[in-house]
Amino acid sequence: MNHHCRIEVEGPLPAGLREEMSRRFGPVQVRHDRRRTVLSDLTLDQAGLRALLDLLWDAGVRVRAVSTADPGTDSGVVQEDPPSADQG
Repeated sequence: MNHHCRIEVEGPLPAGLREEMSRRFGPVQVRHDRRRTVLSDLTLDQAGLRALLDLLWDAGVRVRAVSTADPGTDSGVVQEDPPSADQG
């Protein structure tokens, strides 16, 4: 089953990563500010989501949140990473 996915990462994407994501996973909307980048308009199955998260990991990108929703729904389940030990 495919899901609409939204991924929030810390900081900007490394050079060339957006093109690689589009090549492997289709069109992706990328919005960013100084602190974060949001990837949206992704429709992936579970294996595709895993592959995208692996790609981000391999590129050294820190994932802050992942949300998915079944097609045709507006709600999603958000899973955020726990605070790291160095965050007081």
